[in-house]
Amino acid sequence: MIDEDDQLTFFYSGNPKEKAYKIIEKALVEREHYLVEGYNEFLIDVYVLLDKRKSKYIAIDWDNTISADKDFFKDLIAKLQKAHYKPFVCTLRAPDKENIEEICRILEKTNIPIYLTDGKPKRKYMKSLGVNVHLWIDDFYPGICGDSCKILAKNNIV
Repeated sequence: MIDEDDQLTFFYSGNPKEKAYKIIEKALVEREHYLVEGYNEFLIDVYVLLDKRKSKYIAIDWDNTISADKDFFKDLIAKLQKAHYKPFVCTLRAPDKENIEEICRILEKTNIPIYLTDGKPKRKYMKSLGVNVHLWIDDFYPGICGDSCKILAKNNIV
């Protein structure tokens, strides 16, 4: 059992057709984190936002997301990889050596790509690289695409 202070509350609008959601749900139950489907910005620690249904790419934020429970996310990454998803880190951090080394040191055995957007909106940055993301897992959705992005409405936020 984990300490109640270490438990995180995850949000997604729920879609039983999405296999990745089922993987995340199971991992959350195993780790005793919470899952809510009702939007309440004061309750939510991490958002799971559906973007492109047919994509296999899953973007996971670093600060206050992976860093909030490293063991959980390393396990989740392994489960997603086993199910043929392509998880990667996407963070607003600057692309400097110290940031990359810190993330690599903690996620060394996951062997996932790391993208540092240097403060640029993540969705636009990844699209510029030709990557369409299936799910965004992030504690700060404005960092993904701002407050007026269509995926927010798609995910019942606004």
